[in-house]
Amino acid sequence: MGAMDIIVLILRLMVAVLQLLDAVLRQPR
Repeated sequence: MGAMDIIVLILRLMVAVLQLLDAVLRQPR
């Protein structure tokens, strides 16, 4: 375990948040 694992976790979290935002924005109002 080290800095690389933390960076990978942060990147995965960012990708998940971006996908969630994209799904919300694509919803019909």
